[in-house]
Amino acid sequence: MEDNSAYLDLFFEETDENLAILNQEVLQLEQNPEDKQIIDAIFRAAHTLKGMAATMGFETMAELTHAVESVFELVKSDQVKVSSELISLFFESLDLLTEIVENLRLENVEAVDISDLVNRLHQVANEEGEASDSAVLNENSQPKFDFPDLEEADQLAVQSAEATGYQFYAIGIRVEEESMMKAARAFMILNRLEQIGDFVQMKPSADALEQGELDGPVTLYFLSKEEKEEIEKHVEDSSEIEEFMVTATTIEEEMKQQDDTQAKQSVPVNTIDSESLKEVNESVQKTPERKKAPARQTIRVDLTRLDQFMNLVSELVIHRTRLEDVSEKNQLQELNEPLTQVGRITTELQELVLQLRMQPFNVVVQRFPRMMRDLTNELGKEIDFLTEGEDTELDRTVVSEIGEPLIHLLRNAADHGIEMPDEREQAGKPRTGKIKLSAYPEGNRVIVTLADDGKGLNPRLIEQSANKKGISTEGMSDEQIQNLIFHPGFSTAASVTGISGRGVGMDAVKEKISSLNGTIETFSEVGKGTTFRITLPLTLSIIQSLLVKVGTETFAIPQAVIDKVNRFEEEEAISVHQKEVYKYEGHTIPLIRVSKALDIAEVDESTQHVVVVLIGENRYALVVDELIHQKEIVIKKLGRELNEISNFLGATILGDGSISLILDVTSLCTRKKDR
Repeated sequence: MEDNSAYLDLFFEETDENLAILNQEVLQLEQNPEDKQIIDAIFRAAHTLKGMAATMGFETMAELTHAVESVFELVKSDQVKVSSELISLFFESLDLLTEIVENLRLENVEAVDISDLVNRLHQVANEEGEASDSAVLNENSQPKFDFPDLEEADQLAVQSAEATGYQFYAIGIRVEEESMMKAARAFMILNRLEQIGDFVQMKPSADALEQGELDGPVTLYFLSKEEKEEIEKHVEDSSEIEEFMVTATTIEEEMKQQDDTQAKQSVPVNTIDSESLKEVNESVQKTPERKKAPARQTIRVDLTRLDQFMNLVSELVIHRTRLEDVSEKNQLQELNEPLTQVGRITTELQELVLQLRMQPFNVVVQRFPRMMRDLTNELGKEIDFLTEGEDTELDRTVVSEIGEPLIHLLRNAADHGIEMPDEREQAGKPRTGKIKLSAYPEGNRVIVTLADDGKGLNPRLIEQSANKKGISTEGMSDEQIQNLIFHPGFSTAASVTGISGRGVGMDAVKEKISSLNGTIETFSEVGKGTTFRITLPLTLSIIQSLLVKVGTETFAIPQAVIDKVNRFEEEEAISVHQKEVYKYEGHTIPLIRVSKALDIAEVDESTQHVVVVLIGENRYALVVDELIHQKEIVIKKLGRELNEISNFLGATILGDGSISLILDVTSLCTRKKDR
């Protein structure tokens, strides 16, 4: 087998994309079995998968994908109707294909048994009803290809080869228009053909293809001792081929056809009257030159390089801040202009790298519809899963980490939240329950909500379960009792299932979201449903902040959560039930003295300020001793040794080289509230 190790990374990336497309489209096909566009999309993805597997020499994967493609060929031609059993068979095939790919990725040589599944697919295809690949056109409907010119020297060479048993072929290949690597796809086919024959003439040239130049089809004349079917197989097994033709011909026939074409094009001038000639000239002058649409070029970049780029930009921001600080302290006027330019360039570079790191929420969501379909069947429930805001963008680190918590929440919503159809009907609800996952931006944060219209969180049941586990609920409100579901090891499930009920999920959800500097809130009404509201930062690396002094220490407060900043007078603090509140816009909100919360010695300061922050739907007033200034800061993690320290998101390096801690306002406010 040819060594294709250099193409492995590309193979895995494209395979993952095509498997994701197949999962999404098959799910859509179940809802819209007559939609031809969906069927075409599935067929294209399956054909591409088969071609890539065959090109790489992964025969097991190619065989299974070919069997799937054969069934879709019959679906496409309306010979097989889409049913729930057929959809399940397709999903089973996709699961096995995913397993094969994972084994290849891990270099696991253990073979996956596909015989049973392939036999079942063949039964559906009914073997004699199997159609050939749609890309192969019969002789009567061959596409029109513009073949290269043949010369007399070619005629002599071909006749000599034919005398020794070679067959002369005319081959036309058209790569899919949307292919990102058209020339590369064509070049790989030529490499495969070169192993079984010789090229006579080719259009465009091999050199042009090597340079990536391909605007139309590839046509060639070819000599080989192989049968036509074998040559077709070499072309057919390649991916992203829209159409092709392989015709056994003779050099004489092709030369004759070439002469006829040239004769038709060389019409004598005296056969056209002067009026007609005038019209032709005018039409040529009026016809504008057709401009080529610029091709959108993309490049794949390893994520570790992107992270390294982000770290370097972060360091640049730190040193820019230090230079500004040195210039200001030493009154270096000549540095003002260059520093302004450096600041502008750094800001643009930072915005660019942040945009590069952004990924749509759809990257997380795309695997959920399939999971919810399987859950619905397993639980015997009727659930309508809806998504909204899939184009909302998040930092790629957040995107990669948020999937697991959302899976826990979705499984719990399906298992605990949505009732059985009969139970819903008795409660006056529709038999089909609804689970909706939404995402939308809010300032420089993203809000993700997961809502269901199930039975809700019953505080009394949670209270009973808490008391059995020795967790005191005395003096707690219903809302606080409902939030006990995030307590480690807590569960109200009557029995443990394969889906939930072991009490190891909701606490992990909260911990993971907290590690992303996010928060999760619960809103639930018995009999009406439950909504989880997750607030996530747009990026985890560089943020705008307000530097403040508490005692003799300097801290940074993320600007995203700040609602307003006011001067603070002691008489504005109102004592209520041994706690303090602050009057803000006609409402009283909890007042938190940061020095007391962090156990920092107070200083005599007559110009204290109150920073009003917004956490979810609630506002809190933080009292600090002094405001320094607004600053763009780089968040640095504290490290595993300091993981247990609460109230801080991380640290940052200031312009003078000193280190300042970044306050975790959410932790500071909610912990104070619970005391």
